[in-house]
Amino acid sequence: MCKSITDKIINNITLILVSPLVPENIGLVSRVLKNTGFSNLYLVSPALTPKSFEVAKRARDILEKAKVFNTLKEAIASSHFVLGTTRRKREYKFIYNFKDILPYILSLAKKKEVSILFGKENFGLSKEEVDLCDSLFYLPANPEFPSYNLAFAVGIVCYQIFVHLNGITQLSYLDLAKKKEIDNLFLFINEGLRKLGWKENELKSTIFSLRRIFLRTYLTKSEVRLLKKIFLSLKSL
Repeated sequence: MCKSITDKIINNITLILVSPLVPENIGLVSRVLKNTGFSNLYLVSPALTPKSFEVAKRARDILEKAKVFNTLKEAIASSHFVLGTTRRKREYKFIYNFKDILPYILSLAKKKEVSILFGKENFGLSKEEVDLCDSLFYLPANPEFPSYNLAFAVGIVCYQIFVHLNGITQLSYLDLAKKKEIDNLFLFINEGLRKLGWKENELKSTIFSLRRIFLRTYLTKSEVRLLKKIFLSLKSL
């Protein structure tokens, strides 16, 4: 993905804090945005104090440029798509792991304005605020302690977007294996397992599962060679 598209996506995404209660959190969020290349911060009825600017430090410019609104409706008026965060998964039917909905959000943000909402620290988004969202997401966490600090939650979201966008660009520097090389790897594994006496139905499901495992990442040429070596050594046991 070229830099101009990446910049456009970043510029089309706005992070919105809805009624944040802790001044320091607002400053920390500003720092997170600065760390990950974001600049659009909207605040709805915030507890904004000099402490927020003090904590923001070198990200003070992000906070100074942040737009402040009295209501959430005003803050999302120009948005094409509104995404809200919640930890109350059982209460809502359509809610996604952020990692799963991320590709869709980035695709939208190429051309449309996307807002990502974060609720107040002690409660999250209210039902009325959730009703203004087009979709909801959650961040996986320990079930016994599922609530992230506001700044941490924003940090996780911004970091995942940053890594996704920059990771795609960095792939061009890797010596990636071609489809034919990967297909040959699975043919090699398939033949090896067949010679070991595996039945066809077992082979089919196993190769399918192995494909899913290996193709979750981007295999390089050297990794394909290494995998062949490993399976070859297993055959000789």
